[in-house]
Amino acid sequence: MLAVRVLAVSIRPMLLPQSPTKDPAIEALGHFRANYKTTCTASVRLTLFVVEVTSFLAEEWIAPMLRYLRWIFLALAFGISVQLARGQSSCPAPVPYALLPQNNYYGYLRNPVCRSDFWDPVKFIALNAEGEKYLTFGGEIREWYEGFRNANYGIGPQDDNGFLLQRITLYSDWHIGDRFRFFGQLTSDIEAGRNGGPQPYDEDRLWVEQGFLDIKAIDSHDVKLTLRAGRQEFEFGIGRLVDVREGLNVRLAFDGINLILDGHSWHLDGFATRPVINNLNVFDNPPDHRIMFWGVYAVRPLPATRGGHIDLYYLGIDKKRATFDRGSAQEVRHTAGTRFWGSRSALDYDWETMYQWGTFGNADIRAWGIGTDTAYNLHSVFLRPQLSVRATLTSGDRNPPSGPLGTLNPLFPTGIYFGEGAVNLNGPSNLMRIGLGIKLHLTDTVLLAADYDPFWRTSLQDGVYGLGVNLLRSGAVNQNRYIGSQASTGIYWQADRHLSISAAYTHFFVGPFFTQGASPGRNVDNAAIWTTYKF
Repeated sequence: MLAVRVLAVSIRPMLLPQSPTKDPAIEALGHFRANYKTTCTASVRLTLFVVEVTSFLAEEWIAPMLRYLRWIFLALAFGISVQLARGQSSCPAPVPYALLPQNNYYGYLRNPVCRSDFWDPVKFIALNAEGEKYLTFGGEIREWYEGFRNANYGIGPQDDNGFLLQRITLYSDWHIGDRFRFFGQLTSDIEAGRNGGPQPYDEDRLWVEQGFLDIKAIDSHDVKLTLRAGRQEFEFGIGRLVDVREGLNVRLAFDGINLILDGHSWHLDGFATRPVINNLNVFDNPPDHRIMFWGVYAVRPLPATRGGHIDLYYLGIDKKRATFDRGSAQEVRHTAGTRFWGSRSALDYDWETMYQWGTFGNADIRAWGIGTDTAYNLHSVFLRPQLSVRATLTSGDRNPPSGPLGTLNPLFPTGIYFGEGAVNLNGPSNLMRIGLGIKLHLTDTVLLAADYDPFWRTSLQDGVYGLGVNLLRSGAVNQNRYIGSQASTGIYWQADRHLSISAAYTHFFVGPFFTQGASPGRNVDNAAIWTTYKF
């Protein structure tokens, strides 16, 4: 009972304020310890020794431990209360950063309880007492190191040491009431170490990547209509036709206007723009008056398909001077297409078809393209593999020099079209391709991917083009259909929401189209490693 009494005395400081006076039970225990050796028998002494050890542990170990536990319990209670408050305030979980930074939404940080990230204080800076007007800051730092063996199929200057590409961007997002918003973005793109200096889309020392004003013309519960005017970026679909050119160091922006409609399950962009020219000098980025680009792009879900969506679009372009294998002339081209995409159970799919018409000089344009990406996920298997089949079939020119131009123009595609890196040895014009891919989830944050893509020419009367519809090699006197094949692998580590580290390797096996001719091509190796930090 004495030991129990001592234990109770040890616990009492957790429940009541501590008193400087000594407890009578502790004083009695001390007096008993001092005299028990001379007043008790050996057996009683042994029993009392056990009692003494128990009381010592109660005084020296259990009581302090319980004091510490008190603070732990208080911390847990505080954490639970915070989580309950977060749940009651409907704080959304942080989502991955969007490819277009203007699509990131931070209005929920108006509630201080929802601010859990290191950067949250600069994501919501209230400009008035109600928090309806607020300012957001953000940015990105990307370091990319890349090296080639036999760049450009071994033709032209070569570089054995590799080169560095750096991108630093900062933006501010001003929400000025319910109907007005201004978004501004400054970017510096630098190249260092490439033999022969920077290539196109390597460097733009300092430029306004985006700067636009949003005006909400309609802001009802069912329909929202916004006019966006200024410099802006687009991302339509998976980038087969229009993208920010992510992968390359310098991204693609447009000057113009865009009407954005959201209502009745539809999201629609209707725009008229000119692409921005990227020069090396500071703030030397005027719109390209030789090119006009306009169109309508609409997206909506298809509930009947249980996870499917449909895109419908019309895109128009007017280039004062365009070059294909048959020659150069003014190109006025119209593109109409549809994309069916989504997921159901273990199946992911992305199927797109398009048709192009217009004029090229005095000739007509008649071109088409099909792109599919179908994947099956084995969620219950070790490493959760995803197996995919990707197909590309695009028209080439069969009627030079006076018939309709049949070469597909991919307009402004993504910077990573085939494979895992931004090697971009060839583009999707005049092309047949059936590729295989696999993805393995090594951990929840590490993904390993591998692809194999063989390429053939659709038309033997047309050449092979790069990603920007630049003619790589004419097909006028070359009757070989097989271009080559590309094997690539990449590993991607998303360390946290902000930091990612990636690496990719690509080997291109040149086929007879490149090996036979006055300047035989060689197999190409490319390796890249890059890290990105977003905030």
